[in-house]
Amino acid sequence: MTKKELERIRGQYLAEHHKYKMMHWEDFDYKILSNIMYTKKTGGRDNRSYSDAIIMADTETSKKYKTKQYHNHVCAWTISIRAFDMNIVTLYGHKPTTFVTCLSRIRKALQGDFMVVYFHNLPYDWPFLELFLMEEYGRPHQQLNIKSHYPLFITFDNGIQLRDSLILAQRSLEKWAEDMHVEHQKAVGLWEYDKIRNQDETFSQDELEYIEHDTLAGVECIQKTMDALGKKILTMPYTSTGIVREEVRKLGKLNCARQLFEKIAPTFAQYSKLEKLYHGGYTHGNRHLIDELLKGLIECYDFASSYPFVMLSEKFPMEKFTPFKDCKLKTILDNDSHAFMFKLILYKPRLKDDFIPMPVLQVSKCVQGTLINPVQDNGRIICADYLEVYTNEIDASIIADQYDWDGDLCVEVEKAYKDYLPRWFTDYIFELFRLKCALKNGDPVLYALAKARLNSMYGLCCQHSIKETIEENYLTGEFKVTDNSDPEAEYEKYLNNKNNILPYFWGCWVTSYAMKNLFELGKCVKEDGPISHWIYSDTDSIYSDLWDKEKIAAYNEKAKKKLQANNYGAVIIDAKEYWLGIAEHDDMKDTYTEFKVQGAKRYCGRKVKDGKLHITVAGVPKKGAVCLRNNIKNFKKGMKFRGKVTGKNEHRYFYVDKIYTDRHGNLTGHSIDLSPCDYLLDNVSIEDPDWMDRFMTEDISIQIYDEGGIY
Repeated sequence: MTKKELERIRGQYLAEHHKYKMMHWEDFDYKILSNIMYTKKTGGRDNRSYSDAIIMADTETSKKYKTKQYHNHVCAWTISIRAFDMNIVTLYGHKPTTFVTCLSRIRKALQGDFMVVYFHNLPYDWPFLELFLMEEYGRPHQQLNIKSHYPLFITFDNGIQLRDSLILAQRSLEKWAEDMHVEHQKAVGLWEYDKIRNQDETFSQDELEYIEHDTLAGVECIQKTMDALGKKILTMPYTSTGIVREEVRKLGKLNCARQLFEKIAPTFAQYSKLEKLYHGGYTHGNRHLIDELLKGLIECYDFASSYPFVMLSEKFPMEKFTPFKDCKLKTILDNDSHAFMFKLILYKPRLKDDFIPMPVLQVSKCVQGTLINPVQDNGRIICADYLEVYTNEIDASIIADQYDWDGDLCVEVEKAYKDYLPRWFTDYIFELFRLKCALKNGDPVLYALAKARLNSMYGLCCQHSIKETIEENYLTGEFKVTDNSDPEAEYEKYLNNKNNILPYFWGCWVTSYAMKNLFELGKCVKEDGPISHWIYSDTDSIYSDLWDKEKIAAYNEKAKKKLQANNYGAVIIDAKEYWLGIAEHDDMKDTYTEFKVQGAKRYCGRKVKDGKLHITVAGVPKKGAVCLRNNIKNFKKGMKFRGKVTGKNEHRYFYVDKIYTDRHGNLTGHSIDLSPCDYLLDNVSIEDPDWMDRFMTEDISIQIYDEGGIY
């Protein structure tokens, strides 16, 4: 009997003799799980086996005091199990000790060396369960953290592996379930988060439905993702980028990508320079229009797949960079055939016109200690006495377009011949775009995955080769981040890893080309007096109330010709053309009658679509718009967005020496306290260049060691 036949027989048996049910963990017959198959990796020397069960776990937690920030505890937990394309059971309990007991029973009943358990936001659940799991299983055998307090996976010696599904889905469970069109959706509104619960709580039917759906929706989403990717649990990627990484490696192997990588990959010294050169998307507000109430028709134009477009339409470094002596800036800017990376030194740089709305030079990108007497605009440089910055020929062309200076010098200049990216790579990107277009009004699961795969392509070219070491101290709960002690040796390991086939500098040039296109689109804003009507920029979009539609049409034709020059064109679906890289506007979605900007990642507008105010404020959830009381004039310095209204929380991490039982009988270990956190709309300190990164998260984290300990 083949494995497929056995799998069919067992699945049929379960379907006929077992009916899905939610039940208390003590009432379940765990022997049923022995029918679930296990699978092994094919090929290679890895003989480890994994259970084919799809398992999702979750905890619900409670405060001990309504008004005091203190230790929290688990008050409910669920584990849902799915196999043979059907839900098997959802088990629930109250105490973290019973969670571990239940997990152990599942582990004993299931076949295979490893059992994967997903949590949709493992970084939150892990502190609550950590001491209880380690008390039973010992310290983790392996734990990979992508940043402090963010474990990607945790593996114990008994084969139980905890994984985070949030980083795979890249969206909330509610949105994931909605996008995947699964049978069970998140039961929003059925759980009162502010209610204090103990571990002897009797749950209402609404509460049981809520905790059931949290994990049941999760296993159904995992199943749909697995099916769409043709994966099993053991081959599922950990992250969304991992979905395309494997496919790209397979294609690269067939097309000699490794051989090209070995020829052109930057040296360690060049890589260090590239890290200084690299920048993300351009986000900024017109300083002359800050706090101005703009009325009329404010329209947003954004690019269709900005990064994939430049990867298909532009030319990139295609040989190893080599030194280029005695080079002038004009030589670099006049040379279309080569890529250049260098340090640009400017003496007395200043904007050519004070009304230029979007200065490109950035304080945080200047070589540390070289920026002298700058006049700044929210982190952007209007003028300075002196600066040094690592750049390339693309960004340098924007700098030269915007600034005058009294002297310039190009040092550490290196050049490389430019050409289109390898055909196998660009064909794959175009195919992902075609799939995204074809599925737009079709299967929602496949469309969501196609969109994620396309958006991940740029990220494959921007993987940092030298990573920090992030370790958790299991005694204190503290995370220690250390730089690599020998970065050059670590980089050599990266170069020698046969799986690496995409050089880092391609990603650097992608963001430069995309920023160049943003500034080209900015030239499509009409002039009307000295103050530009280019109101706001955000990576791949521009807001204005004075667009020159003819210039936009001309820009789009130019974008199409760039694609055609590399033998790519439109994707045609049902007689409709879809083009990469063109500037588009959705009248219903992206038109405003009122608009106000307070700075980067801080703007507000009244949409024509619904007549309501919508906000984008880094650190404030979208629903915070209700705090404005439907009056855009309230969007001003000093406006307080109340945490109780917006849902913005402050995270406080509490670590205890050992598990204890509180006066209500609640077993308590490490915990996280979530309390409403207000946000004051104010000026952002331009002395802190990393403010954007800090505020891009919706919550604030504060670590505490025991009551009265170190803050």
